[in-house]
Amino acid sequence: MNQADRYVEEVMRLLLATREERSRFETDLRAHFAEARDRGEIHLQIVEKLGTPEAVAEAFNAERPLEHAGFWRRLAAFLADTALLLALAVPLFWLLVTTQAGVIPRLAGVAAMILLGLSLVGFGLIYFPLLELRFGRTLGKHLLRIRVVDESCRPIRLGQAIIRRLSYYFDLLVLDAIFIPFTDRKQRGLDILAKTIVVKEPGEDPPAWAWVVGLLGWAVCIAIILAIVIPFAG
Repeated sequence: MNQADRYVEEVMRLLLATREERSRFETDLRAHFAEARDRGEIHLQIVEKLGTPEAVAEAFNAERPLEHAGFWRRLAAFLADTALLLALAVPLFWLLVTTQAGVIPRLAGVAAMILLGLSLVGFGLIYFPLLELRFGRTLGKHLLRIRVVDESCRPIRLGQAIIRRLSYYFDLLVLDAIFIPFTDRKQRGLDILAKTIVVKEPGEDPPAWAWVVGLLGWAVCIAIILAIVIPFAG
């Protein structure tokens, strides 16, 4: 992959557009690079005229109307992410049961549970801010076709990614989410503080199965965990 390909790829990653718009924009951008190279311009000269990928994407995004994601779609996305975290916790509960039942030697089982538990805690702490920082969306947001950007439609920064997730860390999600139906841009309380918004991916509606995963996936994971634990508890 050459420098022009990496530039175009980064612009496309940041663009908020329908598939048709993305295809047309990418074609035009690549054609611009090809024409500039034919004139003898080097990559740095081309980029200096175009601007950084962030600037190009921001200019495009600012010119199009964006639809803010509402409460139910955001809830479904969050529950889908919760289902992922619960699914990753299933091995921890299996280890707990098998260790207590003597299937696994106690010392080895306890050590494995501690390591797995610490890994899950670490994953839970970095999952949301890391993916939202890099891609603007978690797996749940990808399924429900929504993305986090700042109020100027630019990718969010690390500080914003952390601030908007403080309610998750301090168990204030319900209080934070109450703001969504009453704000013009459907922001959570900490979205307002972080100056971030959640928008729908243009031209992309989530498939029906994504809603099912979002609204019911966590319940399936809890049922699996209970199926592991209850027989031992009884």
